[in-house]
Amino acid sequence: MSIGKKLILAVIALTLVAGTAFAQKTYHIGVTLYDRDQFISSLEQAILEAAKKYPNVVVDSQDAKQDVNQQMAQVDVFATKKYDAVIVNLINTDTVETIIQRARGIPVIFVNRRPRDAVIDGVKTAYVGSQEYDAGRMQGEFLAKFFKGKTELRYVLFMGQLGLENTNERTRGVKETLEKAGFKLVKVYEDTAEWDRWKAMNQMQQLLGTGKQFDVVICNNDEMALGAIEAMKALKMDLKKIPVVGIDATPPAKEAVKKGEMAMTVFQNAKAQGAVALDFALKAAQGQKIEKFGWVPFEPVTIENVAKY
Repeated sequence: MSIGKKLILAVIALTLVAGTAFAQKTYHIGVTLYDRDQFISSLEQAILEAAKKYPNVVVDSQDAKQDVNQQMAQVDVFATKKYDAVIVNLINTDTVETIIQRARGIPVIFVNRRPRDAVIDGVKTAYVGSQEYDAGRMQGEFLAKFFKGKTELRYVLFMGQLGLENTNERTRGVKETLEKAGFKLVKVYEDTAEWDRWKAMNQMQQLLGTGKQFDVVICNNDEMALGAIEAMKALKMDLKKIPVVGIDATPPAKEAVKKGEMAMTVFQNAKAQGAVALDFALKAAQGQKIEKFGWVPFEPVTIENVAKY
């Protein structure tokens, strides 16, 4: 059984809704998402599925469509309606203090995009997610084995939204791991594609048009990796010799791994993150003690083990 599955079972096993008081009250949980991309949609569904176990829990889930002002407005509405807790997938981590203020004392559980640790108190605020550095480290470990014997790697890197903790840590993790393994990294192209498949595909098409040579394509998420793969496939490039690596293990990415088009990805457990976020939200709503951080481990996914996911 995978670590993620064990964690979900542990959450389910917790006495989350113990007591007559819980059963007599209807709990309203507001959810605001940065956008409904492939992974965040899975995270949203996990929260909704976890809530179905409790007939007295109502989840109001909203998509902020990458608009900070819209996300603020959604939190304002949740607070005005006196919801019992709010789950926030931040658009911009710089807005965290304002989000907490707009919640007007309602517990706020941040999920998937980590705010500054100083705002997390384990009473009214908490964070649920994964250690982002580990995802980059796992990419680096795979690539170090793939390119064993080489001393120099010409790389292309597609990053997520600049300034976010997950972008920074995933990037730092893969680079440091490869450098510690003895590789000299030579940048051919490095830019943000903002987690977006089509932006990555367009940027890769432009890069390929220059004729520049590279050894590997590293992506901060699967959507960008899939975009890069589409551009490379159009030119019939050998994806077994020039590996493309992603993060999230979304269904399309797992299919690409099975086909040998994506060399590897890293499983980010949306189901566990969603379940733990709801667990924290309901506990905080009842005034129960919560942990400051709910960590959900990453897991590397390759052709050897993709069938398990």
